[in-house]
Amino acid sequence: MLQLGVNTVLFGGHDFRTAMECIKWAGYDCAEISAIQGMCEHLCLDRWKEQAADIKAISADLALPLTAMEEAALDETRLMLAFEASAEIGIPVVNIGPGGSKDVQEDLPR
Repeated sequence: MLQLGVNTVLFGGHDFRTAMECIKWAGYDCAEISAIQGMCEHLCLDRWKEQAADIKAISADLALPLTAMEEAALDETRLMLAFEASAEIGIPVVNIGPGGSKDVQEDLPR
């Protein structure tokens, strides 16, 4: 079954509940939670254990499942936190960025 979702990063100026309510109101089936440090942290990986219950409750209250998390950094410590948080919250996919810059030749091999 095809589901249409959206990333909460689009609601970076708002709290997680507001983001999820707007996503639900817009008719999406699911959401991807943003955990992008310095940009939009609806899930702050440094304190994910404090947030996990609230995140799960909001998702359940709105019947809007979290099908992915975006954590853009390639830092191993942050990735491990992302994997732990996603396992606990029940998020099946962790999306990461490719790292580097498109115009920096040295970044391509990595």
